Amino acid sequence: MKFLTNGLSGREPLLIDPTKAKDHAVLAEKFGFTDMISQLFGAAPQPYVVDGIGVIPVVGVIGKGLSPLEKMMGAVDVNDIADAVDAFAASPEVNSIALQISSPGGTVTGVEELANKVRNLKKPTMAYTDSEMASAAYWIGSAADRLVASPSSTIGSIGVYLAIPDYSKAAEMAGIKMVVLKSGKYKGAGIEGTSLNADQIENLQASVDTIHADFKAAVNMKRKMVQADAMEGQTFSGKQASQIGMVTGLADSFTEALSKFAGSTATVTTLVHAFANGGKAITLLKAKASDIEEEVMALLSPRQREMVDELEGIEETFGPFDQTSGPEGSHYVAASPFGAQGLLCQNCVFYRGPRGCGLVSGDIDPNGICKLWVIPGSLIKAE
Repeated sequence: MKFLTNGLSGREPLLIDPTKAKDHAVLAEKFGFTDMISQLFGAAPQPYVVDGIGVIPVVGVIGKGLSPLEKMMGAVDVNDIADAVDAFAASPEVNSIALQISSPGGTVTGVEELANKVRNLKKPTMAYTDSEMASAAYWIGSAADRLVASPSSTIGSIGVYLAIPDYSKAAEMAGIKMVVLKSGKYKGAGIEGTSLNADQIENLQASVDTIHADFKAAVNMKRKMVQADAMEGQTFSGKQASQIGMVTGLADSFTEALSKFAGSTATVTTLVHAFANGGKAITLLKAKASDIEEEVMALLSPRQREMVDELEGIEETFGPFDQTSGPEGSHYVAASPFGAQGLLCQNCVFYRGPRGCGLVSGDIDPNGICKLWVIPGSLIKAE
């Protein structure tokens, strides 16, 4: 595979396990022509829409600017994914977007930009895997609002590698002496038949470390509960990943994940609160706990903003609260006994009309209340 050649030869970093990258390249070369014939009679997974959700398959090794032949051999192009994201973002028929991921990762180029695009979407997003979401694939998937996996799937591999073979001894034994004429002490690093010097190794290591730091920072933008020691290149099962905040929920199948996602976004309609401070209208557009407009956050006290951050993290890690008074419950009641004081679901920053909540699952009465309320002081009336 041409797009993996530079990485496998040590000329650029990769976001994929080196063994899997090599296996993919070897198999593509060995079976490429016969597999191409079968591919011509089939079709690569294409984006589609179901019940207002735009589904984008991300299947195979990830690259950028791939040839048709490379795509036929099982790779996926970040440009194609980005085009699909843009199309669904602009489509009035699509209310939310889901990435269906099965990928061990791939090259570095284009991955950060695609993740940024997913993260900045105005429509609710979900990423799901029931196989593998590793390295470059996890960088992209972690940018979604929700990240769901099957219990036995493979998640993580947050790391970068650059492997440069040293053939200097082999060249010496063959009677070959490489003479490299160059300008710039970092130029020509890794030319076959030569060894890297200390300055070149330091420079290449700095490049890899920078990409790794960007990767970890990108993950923590949405997956705030993921700790640094879980981002050192190791992988986890979906079940393990859910316990450390790398995924926000578990589902045995994409159908199940899609059904839950559809249910969570069914209440994603425009809700306008006329606040008491001059009746300023503020629009809330998304169903996630974290989707609170800056204008709303500005109305909260420092203590309340801290509460919002804590509750967002809990919801992202463990999923929505239920309505019971149990350990996973919100102590929700459909008719607030403190309605006269303005303590109502409809006034809470987590309320998502017409009858939904960013923290609590199920039907939510606008006149209800639960123990998790965060209400701007301007809406709370003195007794």
